[in-house]
Amino acid sequence: MREQALYIDGEWFTRPATADVRDPWDGSLAGTYAIGDADDATAAVTAARRALAEGLPPHRRAEILAAAADGVARRAEEFAGMLRAEAGKPITAARQEVQRAVTTLRLSAEEARRLPGEAVQMDAYPAGDGMLAFTVAEPLGVVAAITPFNFPLNLVAHKIGPALAAGCPVVLKPSERTPLTAGLLVEVLTEAGLPAGWLNLVTGDPGVIVPAWQHDERVAVISFTGSAAVGWQIKAGSPRKQHILELGSNTAMVIDSGADLGRAVAAAVASGYGFSGQACVSLQRLYVHESVVDEVLTRLAAAVQDLAVGDPGDEDTVVGPLISPEAKERVTAWVRGAVRDGARVVAGGGERSGVLEPTVVTDVPEGADLLCAEVFGPVVTVVPVKSVADGIAAANDSRFGLNAAIFTDDLANALAFSRRTEAGSVLVNVPPAFRADHMPYHGVKESGHGREGVKYAVESLVSPKLVILAA
Repeated sequence: MREQALYIDGEWFTRPATADVRDPWDGSLAGTYAIGDADDATAAVTAARRALAEGLPPHRRAEILAAAADGVARRAEEFAGMLRAEAGKPITAARQEVQRAVTTLRLSAEEARRLPGEAVQMDAYPAGDGMLAFTVAEPLGVVAAITPFNFPLNLVAHKIGPALAAGCPVVLKPSERTPLTAGLLVEVLTEAGLPAGWLNLVTGDPGVIVPAWQHDERVAVISFTGSAAVGWQIKAGSPRKQHILELGSNTAMVIDSGADLGRAVAAAVASGYGFSGQACVSLQRLYVHESVVDEVLTRLAAAVQDLAVGDPGDEDTVVGPLISPEAKERVTAWVRGAVRDGARVVAGGGERSGVLEPTVVTDVPEGADLLCAEVFGPVVTVVPVKSVADGIAAANDSRFGLNAAIFTDDLANALAFSRRTEAGSVLVNVPPAFRADHMPYHGVKESGHGREGVKYAVESLVSPKLVILAA
């Protein structure tokens, strides 16, 4: 069991008030965390501002991030065990997340050595005769990083790594459901040589900590991953700051009539039910050409019934517990509500070992939460469509737009989908939940603002200062 303290200006601080972190699988105590307040949040910013003023050369940032990547790799099983305990993440998926975080930190180390800058051809016009000019990347300032429960290590690494690479100190508020893994990462970065003030960890009530950072003029950037409602509220409450928002979605995928159905169904299963569908790019809406919809439903139902469900400590488990009993009840209520309105459950819908089964639903009425809101659970809704054009229109009929995918053997349909689908990433014959940590990653509409992916996040966290020299 881990007892998580606050980390401010290079020191760990306990607090009289603490809260428990419970294992979503069996309710056992995974650890406790200190409850910080607005004064702690402000003290963290003060430390970060001092660090910013002192500076840290890019080569040192790179060395520290590379050493931290090695540190996470050495402690991989410890990190995976913590992910399993506090998030209920199946152990195989937890190990995959650890390896992704190692990659994210290594990519960040590389980007610290190649910050953006360019020569400006001043004498392209007469006014610039005799001048030499170039841009240098300057950090925007202190970054407030606010992270969700579902990827407690890699999403934290995606906030911290690019910020440090860019030269921006960080004040970090992880999810109150999964704060312990973040504390382990702070330990690793400290052991890697990160000086005091460059990374500060404040845990507690987001309703107390986040407003303190919103209203603190010394915070230059708020980087938030979480629900759309909260993300846009944060942006509205701090309009003069820079924002990087990675928000929710109700991811769509289209299966064309000539698609490789085995490959497409495998992609739907992996994207819809991995970690119980608790990812912003988890497949939720599956639009299938009417000529193959019956076969897809049969294959999909058989596949999900074969998925290992239950104890996240079991190496074979794919679908473990949702993050909380409240989340489980909400998803169950959405399925029941759709069924009352005429939907049909093709597979799942119940529980196995106390875990919500992977569920396939069809005939869901328009306007139902299963189609319009973000389920964040192991439920995929199958909808027949007459054509790929209809599938595109249906996919676009959403306030979200993060990832969208199509499986097709028709190049014209692939190109039409790529051009007309409203999403930050469009994937052809690739599962919709796919993400590589070096690629640009962002949403449109209510799904986000700004871009992540290590290189692209770094570019968002620096300002190009123009330097002009004349003899």
